[in-house]
Amino acid sequence: MSEAVDSLPVASKIRLPKQGWFVGLGVLLLLVGFAPTFYLKPVFGAGKPLTLLVLAHGVTTTAWLAVFIYQYVAASRGALKNHRTVGVIGAVLFGLVIALSIVTAVARVAAANPQVAGTAPLIGLAYPFWVIAEVAFFGVGAFVTVRRPEWHRHFQLASFFTFIAPATARALRFVIPGGPAVTYGSLLISLLLYVGASRLDDGAGKLSRAALVAIGVQLAAAALLFASLSGADPWLWFASAITGYSL
Repeated sequence: MSEAVDSLPVASKIRLPKQGWFVGLGVLLLLVGFAPTFYLKPVFGAGKPLTLLVLAHGVTTTAWLAVFIYQYVAASRGALKNHRTVGVIGAVLFGLVIALSIVTAVARVAAANPQVAGTAPLIGLAYPFWVIAEVAFFGVGAFVTVRRPEWHRHFQLASFFTFIAPATARALRFVIPGGPAVTYGSLLISLLLYVGASRLDDGAGKLSRAALVAIGVQLAAAALLFASLSGADPWLWFASAITGYSL
C-alpha cells in the first residue's frame, strides 16, 4: 500500500480557492442544521437527551468532517501526499459514519409510536437511506479513482455535498415549516452546490467536464427515483421489515 501511495505525485498545480466558498457554505449548513440537536443542544434544549448511539454518530461524523476539510486544504495547496495519507483515516471514519447513519436512522423509526405517527416514519426513512446510499456510492467512487484526479475530485465533492443534505433540510426548517419543500429543497441545494463547486474547478479539462455531467445526472436521476419510490408499497414493506415498525 505504501509503495502504491509513494508512487503517486506528491504535489499538484491544481488550486481550488474558488471551490472553497462552496465547501465552506456546505460546512456552515452542516453546523447550522445540526446545531439545535447536537452541536448546541444544551443552548437550544431541543428534544430528548442524546443517546449513546446518537452521540457516537455525531462525534464520528464531526471527526470525518474534520479529516475531509484537512484533505481539501491539503489538496488545494498541492500537498497530495498528505492528502492521501490522512485519507486512510478518513476512509475508516467514512465507513463508521455510513454504518452508524444506518443504525441511527433505523433506531429512530423503531422508537416511534405507530398509533400516533402512522406510516410517516416509514416514508421518512427513505430520505436518510437515499442520502446514505448516494454518499457511499460516491465515497467508493473517490477511493476507486484515487489515481485519476479529475474523477477523484468530483466523487469527493459529490459525496460531501450529498452528505450535508439532511443538515440542509434541518437548516431550511428555520424558514420553512416542513413538508416536501424541505426535502426536495435540500436535495436541490446539494446538487447546485456540487455543480457550482465543480464548475469552478481550476483544473477542469474535458475529463473533468465528463465527470461533472455523469455525476450530476446520476444525482438528479437518483433524486427522482427517491421521489417516486419513497411512498410506494415495496418501500413501506422493506422499511417495516428492517425496523420492526408495523401499524
